[in-house]
Amino acid sequence: MTHDVIIVGAGPVGLTIANLLGLYGVRSLVLEKEVLSPDAPRAVSLDDESLRIWQQCGLLKQMAPFIAEGKEGDVVFTYRTRSGRAIFNMAQRGRPYGYARGNVFLFHRVLEVLRAGTERFANVELRTGWSAQSCCQDGECVQLVASDRDGALQNLTANYLIGCDGGRSTIRNALNIPMRGSAYAEAWLIVDTFAPDLAEEPIQEGVEVWCDKRCPTASIPLPGGYRRWEFLLRGDLSASDCPDDERIRSLIEQRKPLGQARIMHRLVHTYKGSVAERYGMGRVFLAGDAAHLSPPFAGQGMATGLRDAVNLSWKLAFVLRGMASPDLLNSYQRERRPHQVTMLRLARRMGNMMMPRSRVHEVMVASLFRLAGRLRWLRRSMEIRGANVTPVYSMRGKGQSGKTGHYLIQPKLGSHGLLDDLLGLNYTIVSFDRPAQNALSAQELQYWQRSGTAFVWLRPEGETAEAFLAFQKWLGDCRCRLLIVRPDRFVSDDRVLPDMVS
Repeated sequence: MTHDVIIVGAGPVGLTIANLLGLYGVRSLVLEKEVLSPDAPRAVSLDDESLRIWQQCGLLKQMAPFIAEGKEGDVVFTYRTRSGRAIFNMAQRGRPYGYARGNVFLFHRVLEVLRAGTERFANVELRTGWSAQSCCQDGECVQLVASDRDGALQNLTANYLIGCDGGRSTIRNALNIPMRGSAYAEAWLIVDTFAPDLAEEPIQEGVEVWCDKRCPTASIPLPGGYRRWEFLLRGDLSASDCPDDERIRSLIEQRKPLGQARIMHRLVHTYKGSVAERYGMGRVFLAGDAAHLSPPFAGQGMATGLRDAVNLSWKLAFVLRGMASPDLLNSYQRERRPHQVTMLRLARRMGNMMMPRSRVHEVMVASLFRLAGRLRWLRRSMEIRGANVTPVYSMRGKGQSGKTGHYLIQPKLGSHGLLDDLLGLNYTIVSFDRPAQNALSAQELQYWQRSGTAFVWLRPEGETAEAFLAFQKWLGDCRCRLLIVRPDRFVSDDRVLPDMVS
C-alpha cells in the first residue's frame, strides 16, 4: 500500500495532522481541491494550546512573525456600550502552557508555513487541485476516488482516511454522518482592512466588542497592519447583498477612524453551530470543520480543530507502528466530541451576549458585564480561557486521581527553553524527587524504554528549578509524584510513589 494515511483538505487542521504524521514517519498523502491559498476572510484567533501544538510540529518559530501574543498585563478584550464607553476588559494573565492565552494571527501566512512544513518530510506528499469524490472501505483499507488537476478520476488506497474538508465535507457525506445543530438567522458582514502605516507597528489594543442591538460590532487588530471587522447585518443592511466600499467605510467610521486603511476582503456569512453525530466510521475519521462548525464568539473554532489534529495524529501513528491496538482509535471520538459540544454551548452563550436582540436585552447584557468587572467569580466564569476551554479527558480503566486526564502545564526551562523541549513524540514520564527509572519495576521500565519513552527528572535546583516550582504549585506537592504524559501532553497517569525515607 502506497499510503498509510490520506488526508482530504489542506487547511490548518489537515496540514497540522500532515506535519505531525511526518514527524512520526507515517506515509501520508494530502489532497486539496484548491490550487492557490484562499483569500477570503478566515480565522484570526488562537489560544495557547494551539501555539503549543505548532511548537510540537516544529514550526512555531517560522510562524512567529505572523502571530501576535499579548504581553503580561495587556488588555486583550474590551466590551463597550453603543456609545463606545468601555464597561469590561480582560487582561493577559499567566502562561500555564508556555504562551499567551489569547493570540491573533494572519491565517494565510501561517497556512503557508504549514504547507512548507510538509516539504521537510519525504514521507508526506501534498497534491493541490485534487478533489475527493467518494470513498469506501473494508476491514483492510480505505479506497478513495479523487479527480486530479485534469479532472481525471484516480483510485487511491490507504490504511486510514481523514476528512478535513470543511463544513460541506465530501467525506462526511460519503459516510452519511449527519450534523446536529442549526444556523443563526442573521448574517454577518466580515471585512479585513490593511493600514500600510501600521504594518511595522506593534498591536496597541485588543479585541473590542460594541454592545449595540442596532448593529453589534467586533474589531480585532492583527499583525502587519491588518484588522478584522465584523458587523451583524440588521435594519437596512441586507444579508443578500454585500455592502459597497462607501457603506463599509461608514460602518467602520462609526466605531473608529479608518485612517489610511483600505478594504482588502469582505464576506457575508451566516454562522452555524453543529457537531457531527459521529467523528468517524471504521477506518475513516473526521476532524476540524468536517466534524464540527462553531460560531466565532468564543474564539475556539480553529483551536478545537487543532485539538482534533493532535489527538488523532499520535493515535494513528502508534497503531500504524504497531505500538498500540486499533482499539485506541475509538478514544478519538470519546474524548473530542463531548468537549466540542461544550465549546459550542460556550460559543452560543457568548454570542447571546454579543448580539442583543432588543434595547432591553442590550441594557441587561451591559449590566452583566459591569457586574463581572466587580465580581471575580463572575469574571472567571466569563473568561474564554483556562478551565473554561481546556478539556479534561477520562482515562478509561484508570481512576481520575490527581491530574490524570488534565493538560500538562508547560513552564519555562532555564533562561530560554520550555518544558516541551524535553518531551518527545512518544510518551514522557516526569518525576521530581528521584529519577523515574528508580521508581518503576524492572518489567515496567523495560516496557517504557522499548516504547521510546522520554524520562524527565525535574529538580529544585539548576536549569529545572523554575519548572519544579511551577509543578509544585500545580500539583500541590511534587514529592513522591510521577506523571505519565501522552504525546498530546495530557496526563495519562498521576501516581503517588512510596516516600523515599520510609
